[in-house]
Amino acid sequence: MNRAPIKQLHAFILILLIGFPISAGAQEWLRSQDSHAWARFQPESWKTVRVTHSLIDEAEKVTSQVLTTTTTKLLDSSHNQYVLGVESTVIIGEQKVNQSKDRIKRNINFKGDGFSDVVENKTIKIGAYEFPVEVYTVRLSSKNGQRVSKVYISKETMPSVLRRETQFTNKKGEVEYTTHSNVVEYGLTKDILGKQMQVSRVVTVHEEHGNKTRTDEFFCSEIPGGILSQEITQTNADGVVIAKTVLTLLDYGIGSSATIRGKERDETP
Repeated sequence: MNRAPIKQLHAFILILLIGFPISAGAQEWLRSQDSHAWARFQPESWKTVRVTHSLIDEAEKVTSQVLTTTTTKLLDSSHNQYVLGVESTVIIGEQKVNQSKDRIKRNINFKGDGFSDVVENKTIKIGAYEFPVEVYTVRLSSKNGQRVSKVYISKETMPSVLRRETQFTNKKGEVEYTTHSNVVEYGLTKDILGKQMQVSRVVTVHEEHGNKTRTDEFFCSEIPGGILSQEITQTNADGVVIAKTVLTLLDYGIGSSATIRGKERDETP
């Protein structure tokens, strides 16, 4: 069996769990430990998710499906970095094809590399809610081109980034991709493993070379990593769906023993 697709899928799963490209040293629009979906929790906090990745043909039939179960644990966290331990099992059909362990260390970008000095103040309305936001321009250059993001940050919400508009332009001045992410619903109440919690719905659309990836997710600030469910739909240049990925929260814990499935654990002997 060709292991390359498994490795690519594994890297994709890590991106889902961490919340930004694994090649990046920091997520530059998250400026503090308190606003980070993982680093804000106590060490030993964890969650287990199931990710189902399906390839779809022109007749809208699933041609192959890969199931991944992943447990991510916060090993260490400080004001400028955090460390995750990730254990995954990949199953194709009835066959377990891969088990892996990863240790991922990432920085939290306090200084905000690439942030503009000028901050624009605006108000964003999400349903019945209105939030004052600070609008930053993040401009990062590389040998391949320049990525420019306009980021709308709220001090009152989690997630703190309520909107993000990103465009990457290559050295020839051609736009290679755009990404638009918005919190489209806020203050929803959802049952999460037997406990009522407040959640937000975030929709992200990424367009690159005619292909489009739409991510529809629910975010809860009480869950390590934030994301409790996620559906990703990929379409080609003709608008035909070619793949779907669904992430489902199975279990989580806060700290070493404080919370399991959103309920207090009784430690009394």
